[in-house]
Amino acid sequence: MSYRRRPLIEPRRPIFFGCEGQCETGYGALLAGFADDAGIRVHLEIVDLAPAGDPLARVEKAEARIAHLRRRRGTFAEKFILLDGDQKAENPQRTAQAIALAARLGIALVWQEPCHEALLLRHLPGRAAARPPTSQAALQALQNEWQEYAKPMTRVDLTPRIDLAGALRAAAVEPDLTGLLRAIGLINEEA
Repeated sequence: MSYRRRPLIEPRRPIFFGCEGQCETGYGALLAGFADDAGIRVHLEIVDLAPAGDPLARVEKAEARIAHLRRRRGTFAEKFILLDGDQKAENPQRTAQAIALAARLGIALVWQEPCHEALLLRHLPGRAAARPPTSQAALQALQNEWQEYAKPMTRVDLTPRIDLAGALRAAAVEPDLTGLLRAIGLINEEA
């Protein structure tokens, strides 16, 4: 009697994806969906870091979550946290500590300038260069382009307006986002 070998299934490369809240978790699920659609063997471990507070508190919470997940699932190939850039000025000393801690932990910070809604706005056709000065202005600008937008948006809510082409459009003007999409495999190493 002979046994047939099962084909080897390539394991998914684990990536830690820390988020400020539910808006970013929906966005993370959207990016994971793009990877699945492209046949990319990656797993985004999407972790809501709310209500941690400022960037330092979020990086510290991510450190604890990563340590906990490491015991259960092993190490992450890459680690990212999405953070609103408007929080940097609120406490520059804690922001500097967050940046230093993230660097020590090998976590790449993806600064959304000034906030998540501004980042989403840059995904829309013709809006990649949009730079609203405040979070409120960003929300208003996004709602002007997308009347149905309401926080928080799930992957299903985002899908009708945000596609992979939009993510690549935003990444073209957002170096931090470029790094994230490259790590996921949505941007080729040469790009």
